[in-house]
Amino acid sequence: MRGGFIRGGRYELRNATMVDLIGTAWGVDPDKVVGGPSWLDTDRFDVIAKAPANTTPEWLRLMLQALLADRFKLVVRRDTRPFPEYVLTAGKHPQLKESSGGGQSSCQPAPQNAQSTTPGTIPNADFSCHNITMAQFANRLPLMAGDYFQGNPLVDLTQLKGSWDFTLIWTWRNALAAAGTSGISIYDAVGMQLGLKLDVQKVPMAVIAVDSVNEKPTPNLPGVSQTPPAIPTEFEVAVIKPSAPGSTQRSVRIEPGGRIDLRGFTLKALIKFAWDFQDNRSEEHTSE
Repeated sequence: MRGGFIRGGRYELRNATMVDLIGTAWGVDPDKVVGGPSWLDTDRFDVIAKAPANTTPEWLRLMLQALLADRFKLVVRRDTRPFPEYVLTAGKHPQLKESSGGGQSSCQPAPQNAQSTTPGTIPNADFSCHNITMAQFANRLPLMAGDYFQGNPLVDLTQLKGSWDFTLIWTWRNALAAAGTSGISIYDAVGMQLGLKLDVQKVPMAVIAVDSVNEKPTPNLPGVSQTPPAIPTEFEVAVIKPSAPGSTQRSVRIEPGGRIDLRGFTLKALIKFAWDFQDNRSEEHTSE
């Protein structure tokens, strides 16, 4: 799916399944759209509509909900279903130091020491957390240990109140095999060092359940294709400057109102992005 923002009074969603459309309209992840016929995940649609340029994301979702109800006769309801999720629970003896409450809440990586940079040494992740609640920790740990969570969230079920100070050290997932018996996974680290339990459990999660929907939308009105504003072919304002020295991280952020922010792109990567071209070769191995 592409699009989902207004540019020049024109709203577009391209190559979207009905699951994509419902997830966008109700602001939920596609895997939280349940029920309905099998074609919800296969049939794809383009939505092109006219909307005021200052329409907020909340109003866009309501407008898309109304459109789906009108054109596809979509009927949905909010429900809960059990989903496997990463869960953080309290063990019998949590090994946490209660924070005095001073200073900002943070989890910062410890500075590398000489031993950690010695060739042949397997480096560990080493984070020091200060004045942090369990809810904040559950939000940050999937970012700190992203190679274990792969973008999945962590649900806090510890029921521990207050804020805490602690240090957590673990071995990066891709280095576990090489580390052998000296390595420690994030799961074992949380258990042994914090006295908490990190595992996967089925947790009731909010979902959008599809009760009924038509596979074919009602026909477009005659002449409606000429109604939406033309696609802009130029940016109103553009700023181009070299990335920060040593920067290797590439990011794309599309904001409401049509603003697009691209960072860390080489010129070749920009050309591929502009022409929507993908290949399986890395830039380092592609001849100029």
